[in-house]
Amino acid sequence: MRYFIVNLAVHILLTATFIVLACICAGRNKRKKTKHIVTYFFPIVFALVAVLDIVFCAAPRLLDINSLVSSNYYYNTGTVERISFLKNYFVIDGVYYYVNPLHNTLNEGDIVRVKHTQYSGFTVDWTLVTDAEMENSGSASENES
Repeated sequence: MRYFIVNLAVHILLTATFIVLACICAGRNKRKKTKHIVTYFFPIVFALVAVLDIVFCAAPRLLDINSLVSSNYYYNTGTVERISFLKNYFVIDGVYYYVNPLHNTLNEGDIVRVKHTQYSGFTVDWTLVTDAEMENSGSASENES
């Protein structure tokens, strides 16, 4: 949970920094203090980076605050396809799940049950699933059919 909050705070701080830089550069353009033609486009670049950070990082984490407070999580079971170089996320069935890299001891090919948030895919908890549990869940679903 602390990793989620720190990650959210960092992305909000980054977004605020890019917005402030966009405003400063736009003010310099308005006062005609821009010396190079390339720096004239800095406000647009900073604004685009801020919007992309909001859309892909900050907003999904802000939407997941309610899930964390109310302990309303989603579950998914599957085989780990890929683990990032920094071990801060892993992929199951093409879906990215973000996890604290200090506590990530998963390996590719492990079968895991992931407890995660809805929007950002932040992993609250994961457990390794044994072959016996997979067979039991498979036979239970066959009996229900």
